[in-house]
Amino acid sequence: MIKRLVLLGLFAGALAGSVHAETYLTPFAGAAFSGTTDDSKLTFGADLAFAGSGPLGFSLEFGYTKDFFGNIPPTASNNVTTLMGNLMVISPGRPRIYASGGLGLLRTRLQHIDTLFNNVDSNDFGFNVGGGIYIVGRGSLGLRADIRYFRVLTDPQPDGEFDLDFGSLHYWRATAGLTLRF
Repeated sequence: MIKRLVLLGLFAGALAGSVHAETYLTPFAGAAFSGTTDDSKLTFGADLAFAGSGPLGFSLEFGYTKDFFGNIPPTASNNVTTLMGNLMVISPGRPRIYASGGLGLLRTRLQHIDTLFNNVDSNDFGFNVGGGIYIVGRGSLGLRADIRYFRVLTDPQPDGEFDLDFGSLHYWRATAGLTLRF
């Protein structure tokens, strides 16, 4: 019995020693393009990712794109903001390549200075899928490059039943940023 407990303790200690979680904080900038937007738009935000030594990880990302719908009319200001939680499948070693997908908030805002038009604030449920790469050497500073597809999910018939359909808002976002690993 004592031998089994000692072996079990050694095995658990070996497993605990090999588990190494990493946290990545990445402020990013890039472009939102295609889909609903009329041309490429500057986008920026931040991503906080947690990845263990295994293939699964999790990230929380915030993104902001000003003038997403262009300047039509010129007296309008508009933006798209995202807040998404993502599950990641991430490779071991260096560099770390990942695929990501998740759900969250897609907020659109259109504000007209001219009072003849209505202001639009929309908080919608959405999803994103994509992938990227973390390039971090032995130190704690590195780079991340990422591309994602975003789409709003809607209820096509507000009849009290739970139905989801693809909404009209959709776009791609490509970003890069400095990553701090700790």
